[in-house]
Amino acid sequence: MNKETINTALGNLADVTGIKGFWKHKDPLDGMLQIFVREQSYDFQVKIFNEIRGHNILHPEEFQNTKEPVILLANRIFPKIKQELRYKNIAYIETNGNIFLNRGNTYLLVDTQKPVTTEKQTGNRAFTKTGLKVVFHLLRNKEDINLPQRQLAEKTNVALGNIPQVIEGLKETGYLVPLKKRRFVWENRKELLERWINEYAIALKPKLRKGRYKTPGNVREIKFDNHLTVWGGEPAADILTNYLRPEKYILYTRETRNELMKNYRLIPDNEGEVEVFEKFWADIETQPTAPPILIYADLLLEGGKRNIETAQIIFHEYIESNL
Repeated sequence: MNKETINTALGNLADVTGIKGFWKHKDPLDGMLQIFVREQSYDFQVKIFNEIRGHNILHPEEFQNTKEPVILLANRIFPKIKQELRYKNIAYIETNGNIFLNRGNTYLLVDTQKPVTTEKQTGNRAFTKTGLKVVFHLLRNKEDINLPQRQLAEKTNVALGNIPQVIEGLKETGYLVPLKKRRFVWENRKELLERWINEYAIALKPKLRKGRYKTPGNVREIKFDNHLTVWGGEPAADILTNYLRPEKYILYTRETRNELMKNYRLIPDNEGEVEVFEKFWADIETQPTAPPILIYADLLLEGGKRNIETAQIIFHEYIESNL
């Protein structure tokens, strides 16, 4: 987010609410913001995002132990996340002028403005449908970035011609630093994970959806062929952590509609409790769950206090050490 966007946010805030804000670009975080409400002024440290989804507020301790309170500024904040932010009493401003602020004797909540249209970034092949599959593999297997490109293509089950384009995209965004002899080192892998989740939700996950199903029995008692079909989302998180009682069920599968019906008595139903997605990664699983990174993403994209708490557990126990 650049200075022009910051100015847009403060301009729209003034137009919508009459509240004036003054920006100072300095550390810590991304800058400082002074907001005037009537005759009262409030100082905030600012954390800036393009979009805020669940994973952006997963670790509030990263920016809550600061001298001044923090306000989040973003082009867009998704509705479920606004609820979470208000629950956590974390102030925010959207560039359209929407605001939440609860400090001292001031309580502000404006949520009437439509999202500001921004120019869509294009051209980075690391975040296309195919690129996201490669990045997913590399987030799980960071050492594979230095494999021969043909071998990496085989491991990710994508065409060889895509690999140099994905690598170039990761270099352009600063996540890969080239060394000699076509070797690379990683930078900011946690940030890359966050971006992957954002892009996955928009560019890949909707295309993987295979429909909803119901079952005449207890869905948790079904024995799936885990080489082909595994749990994602809440049921997978429950298996990993024993902390979350599933309310929504996600499966990732390579089995066809007819095979799901024949093998597990799943019945197509638009209102069914089981949502099924294509298993898009090449590895053959031996466990009943999708990889932890995907479970983590599912929980954050679904949102909700319990899901985010469970995602924290999975992040710390299964993901953090590999970033």
